Parts: sequence; C-alpha cells; structure tokens
Amino acid sequence: MGKSIILLLAALLIAASPIQSQNTPEQTSGLFTQFAVFSDPHYFDPSQGNRGSAFEEYLDNDRKLLRESPALLEAAVKAISESPAQFVLVPGDLTKDGNLICHQVFSGYLQKIESSGKKVYVIPGNHDVSNPESHSYHGDSVKLEPNVSPAQFAGIYAHFGYDEALYRDPNSLSYMAEPVEGLWILALDACRYDENLPGGHPVTGGRLKPQTIAWFTSLLSSPEAKSKRIIAMMHHGVVEHYKKQSKFFGEYVVEDHDKIAGLLASLRVNLVFTGHYHAQDITLREFGDGKKIYDVETGSLVTYPCPVRNVQIEGREVFITSVFVQPSPFDGVFEDYSRNFVWSGIEGIARKTLVEMKLKEEEAGLLAGQVADAFVAHYQGDETEVDKAFDLKGVGLLGRFYISFKKSLVNNLYADLHPEDNEVSFDLP
Repeated sequence: MGKSIILLLAALLIAASPIQSQNTPEQTSGLFTQFAVFSDPHYFDPSQGNRGSAFEEYLDNDRKLLRESPALLEAAVKAISESPAQFVLVPGDLTKDGNLICHQVFSGYLQKIESSGKKVYVIPGNHDVSNPESHSYHGDSVKLEPNVSPAQFAGIYAHFGYDEALYRDPNSLSYMAEPVEGLWILALDACRYDENLPGGHPVTGGRLKPQTIAWFTSLLSSPEAKSKRIIAMMHHGVVEHYKKQSKFFGEYVVEDHDKIAGLLASLRVNLVFTGHYHAQDITLREFGDGKKIYDVETGSLVTYPCPVRNVQIEGREVFITSVFVQPSPFDGVFEDYSRNFVWSGIEGIARKTLVEMKLKEEEAGLLAGQVADAFVAHYQGDETEVDKAFDLKGVGLLGRFYISFKKSLVNNLYADLHPEDNEVSFDLP
C-alpha cells in the first residue's frame, strides 16, 4: 500500500477517535432486532452444466458442493423465511463465478425471502463481478458465458440493498442502509474486480479504495450517525481468524486489515459480518481505550457444515446461534456426506501438491489427510485441539522438510481464538 494511503488512514484514525465517547447507553439501549446471515452460496445453476467430464475435472480442484448448491439454497431460503428474522445479510460470493444467468436465478431466490416479509442485503464477493471464468460445462468442453459488470450487479440486486440504500459510494459497490430504525448497515465492497483481465483469473484479495474509506469515514462521523448502532458487512475479513492467517492466506483478509479494523472500531463499528474463507469463526480484536471489533465470519453455504447464522441484538447484547442446512435429497445423511466431500477435496488437492513436489504417493497420503483434518476442524468452528503434532511415521526426510513449513499453519487452524464460533453471546461497547 502506498505511503499516501497509509498517511490517509492514520489521519482518519486520529480524526475519528473521539467518536467512541459519543456512543452512550441511552442511544443504543432501545434497539431490538433479529436477522439471519448466510454467506458464499456460490450458486451454480444446473442449466450451466453440472455433469460431464469437464465439470468433474473442475470439482477435482475445488472443495465446494456446487452440484448441491440449488438444494442447499432452497433449504436455506425455506429456513430463513420461516424464522423470526427481520432481515438477511449475504456477504458475497453469491455465485460460482459471476455467470449472468446464475446471478439472475439467485436473485429470484432472494425475492422468495423478501416475499416472506424480510429485507435482504447483499454485497459482492471476489467471484461475482467481471469474472473472466464465468464458465458453463458441456460434456468435455468448457464455454465462457456472459458475466456481470458492477453496474449490472447493482441492477440485478437493486431490491436487495442498492435501491434501498440511504447512501451509495460512487467509487465502489458499497452502501449504507437502515433495515430497522436505529440500526445502520455499512455494506463494504473491497473486491478488486477492476483488476480482472479477460482470459485471466479473478483477483482473490481485497482492498478498500482510499475514496471508499473517505466516504464511510465522513458518513460515520456525521451528526446523523451518532444516534445509530452501526454494524458492517463485507466479503473479506477485517481480523485474522487464526494466528498468522495473513502469512499463509493473506488474500482472505482485507489489505491493511489491522488499520481498517482499528478505523472501524474508532468509528463505533464494533460488529462486522464477513465470509470468504468458508469457515465458522468469530474473532475479537481489541485496540485499547474500549475500542474493539468482532469479526463474525460465516462459513460457506456450499462447504461443510453449510451454516446459517441467527443474530439478535438487544441493546448492547448480541446473541448468535447457528443452524446447519440439511437439503431434502439428503435427509439424515447430509452431515456425513458434506464433511466427507470437503475433506476428500482438500486431501486430494494437498496430496496432488505434495506429489508434484516429488514426495512418494504413500507419504503424500499420510500428510495430506492430516492437513484436511485441520481445515475441516476450522471450517466447523469451536476447534478443540491445541498444538496438534503431525504424525510423521512412515514419512521420509523430504516429506519432513516440506511439512516443517506447514506445522504452524495446522497448529494455528486448531487453536480457536476468542470467543466461541457457533453459539455465543457478548456485549458491544
């Protein structure tokens, strides 16, 4: 990040810091709301081809339940529609790869939720806009399908945040909305789709533009904001969800995440709902002087354990519970099926990588399964292992050398950061 942007952030932090004292109990004690969150549904419409060798080859290098995405979405829509939630947040990766048809069909599912009397608010993920990999699959062939521009995205989801926004950022797909009186939702777009090139790969990492930072800082510093409880939603994490996440998977937290988290906390945004990493994880980051932020990451609807979060805010108290979707074609067996699917997907990718690094197949298998165990534990949330060591029996010197670079990753995935991930309550400042 350039020096000018770092200086801008520092200046904004200094300017924003006095606002913390203005968040008085009288201003938030009367708020009561209930809402649902589901993330990363990666909807892939069957009309785009979910059978055949080309699609199976894609799945061999992925860990998502794409073929089951319609059934999972249908089950989530039904559960949410029947819940007491007043509104719903969907923090990005609405579609597999930004295919226009997938966006159009997905928006129809959101309309079903709104027909039950609940508002829906979305923000794009890195897969959703100007994606050069918006493919369909036909037997052994792959075809490029139309994707969506930022303007098309806002048009398709006009009824799910963009037309109802109190304020829109002219430099991104960020906006501010007020679903219930006294509660503002800051929907932040940190995706880098402007950098995507035809024939290339979509950029996974996230970065908030300086203009967007200035937009929400000015808005949250206004007199109007001082009487509101403010929560945020964005695709990328603003807090590391395990130690050294930025080292191993830095593209899953927003660039300059520590400064962004500190800035939001200084602006009285103490609760942000994120996705992207496909894990059920809640992490608290404290900055001193009472400033803190909870990053509530919700796992992917198409990755075990296929969660939907239910959130209640009552004054300063936040209550979060989680339910795990069970689509009707898999009644009674879906939990095992989905867990085995994601485990085998990660194990296969890890095994393939290790074999390419010249490990023997047997050694690669011994190590890959342990890597998969750690990721699945983190996806599920509320990890219980601490300092879990690799079993290196039967692994040669080369394998021991390679895995030495991954030991801390596996240990950190198992070491759950405060607070709990699936069922938790806490107080906001």
